[in-house]
Amino acid sequence: MSNEISKNLICILMRSGIEIWIDAEKFDNLQESLEKNRFIRIVDQIINSADVSGVFDAKTMEEKTRRKNGQWKCHANYWHNKGEECAHRK
Repeated sequence: MSNEISKNLICILMRSGIEIWIDAEKFDNLQESLEKNRFIRIVDQIINSADVSGVFDAKTMEEKTRRKNGQWKCHANYWHNKGEECAHRK
């Protein structure tokens, strides 16, 4: 089984921590509305655009979750658990 993400998903991260995941294509249609309007509809939810912390791709959100769980990425681009020594050479 592959760990590749099958769809190009975008996460709209709210200040409250709520994550709204949508297809990148759908976000392209919402982007202008998000920039211009105070309240917008996303996936049958009405949100205040001022409460959006940011819009991130799936890789960025995965890295955020890993760091939150105590993992860290070494210079060789490998993830390690908290307290784990890195054996990768520079």
